[in-house]
Amino acid sequence: ENEKLRISDFHKEAFIPITKSVYDYSELASFYESMRIASDNYCQFVHRRKPFNKGTAEQLIAPEHLTKFWGDRFWGSFHNLLSGCWNFYIMNDVRPFDDFKLIHGLFPDANKHCYSVGLMQPYIMHNTLKCEDLNFLDVDWRIHYAHFQLEQMFRDARFPDAKEAEKAIEDLHLGWIAFSPTPVSPRHAVSPATLCRLNQRECLEHLARYQSNRSTLKAITWNLSALHDARFEAHRGMPVIYLSNAIEELYTSKQQFDQLLRRVSISIPVGSSALFAYHAAGTDEIGLYLLTRTPDEGVPGENSAKSAALAPSAPGNYSVQTICRDRYHRANTGRLLEYTTYFEKISSTHASKTCSALMRQMNIR
Repeated sequence: ENEKLRISDFHKEAFIPITKSVYDYSELASFYESMRIASDNYCQFVHRRKPFNKGTAEQLIAPEHLTKFWGDRFWGSFHNLLSGCWNFYIMNDVRPFDDFKLIHGLFPDANKHCYSVGLMQPYIMHNTLKCEDLNFLDVDWRIHYAHFQLEQMFRDARFPDAKEAEKAIEDLHLGWIAFSPTPVSPRHAVSPATLCRLNQRECLEHLARYQSNRSTLKAITWNLSALHDARFEAHRGMPVIYLSNAIEELYTSKQQFDQLLRRVSISIPVGSSALFAYHAAGTDEIGLYLLTRTPDEGVPGENSAKSAALAPSAPGNYSVQTICRDRYHRANTGRLLEYTTYFEKISSTHASKTCSALMRQMNIR
């Protein structure tokens, strides 16, 4: 089967157990076991279970990166997530099922090359969109370890239905869960609530459906990388990238966002399009944005001599329009505050229909 783990240059440089840029499926069991052991030992230091030991820490993290990781070891930090000590397994998006139904309704005939962050969302995505290939995106190696364990279960037909799925997921080895209601540990008990905050029965049904549908995929790639470092293969179909809320400023800078869009643009021919789906955290508010590659005549948003100078080495110009967008809100000190994303700064669409209205029109909600 065409399945592989692709690793970013940063991860390869930062983590000692990572020795290759690409791992085949047959190599993954031993790879993840070496990562798990080294990470569990380091996480004991992060969570103050054991006193820090530099030699043990350097079994996971390269010496030239350790100062930065250990200096940013505090509660909820990005480097704790990278090292596998603070992991977001639970699907916090409210009804992402509807996002994919809307995409399918708007682009029923497109050959979709699917990319998704998250643990459950990629499976829901393929079940709904019937993807040509499925590309898992996450900067946290433990999320990919969870995907690998699920892949083993799919191969062993552990998910004939939602009831059996509930039993099967108890065997998942998920450690150091962020915001865990029980004390954080190297291995947590797993229930439907571990994977899905809401709609747990529907979540588990999607695992059973994916077990049947995965055979239609031409390729599966797990990308251990930040979004802007992910690899987007060149093809003539439509890339569909499910972002959840990963492009918020907390996680992705504007420069990294621009790099992501350019990488996607380069992967498609001039005149072709890619679709980005954004989902505001903890809500059912979404946005769909269509990127279209334009002729390589400089850099988007730039002009004059500077643009001409950059054009040869920076191909992949694009334009962006908003297909639909709900008003996004986030909780802040007990109040809901409206916000926008980087897409709103570059989209040529200034008054789009809301996605919720479009869903009602299409009888999705």
